[in-house]
Amino acid sequence: MKKNVSSQSMDATLQDFLGNQPSMETPKPEPQPADTQEQQGKSNETVQEQTGEAVPEQADKTPQVVRRISGKQRRASLEEYKEEFLRVPSIEDRKPVFLSHSTRDALDRIVRMFGERRMSVSGLVENIARQHLAAYGEDIEAWRKL
Repeated sequence: MKKNVSSQSMDATLQDFLGNQPSMETPKPEPQPADTQEQQGKSNETVQEQTGEAVPEQADKTPQVVRRISGKQRRASLEEYKEEFLRVPSIEDRKPVFLSHSTRDALDRIVRMFGERRMSVSGLVENIARQHLAAYGEDIEAWRKL
């Protein structure tokens, strides 16, 4: 399953999760057709009426959508993350991989907080690499042929 998430938003989310300062660069909103903006404006008015909360507006006067994530959704996403990345992999024919100190510390913190007894940073990196290759393998093969 390929998820369309920009690397900037993933980096910002990871930095926020780890308690580090995110980069000062903010992603620019994608332009939307006029009819989509009108529908979004109407739905935001409805949200504001239902919740009684003010919906912040962007510089171009289109209100931003305020979404809330329930504890149940957070637990489900944590379980999905654990299932995807924190399973102890079987690694044969190991080779060293070098990471910066800050990246290593961040991954080590994740493994200690959420990983099982035998989980390691090497296992997390292995799972991330496998997921990446599964998601982009076909694209990489097509790009290679260009």
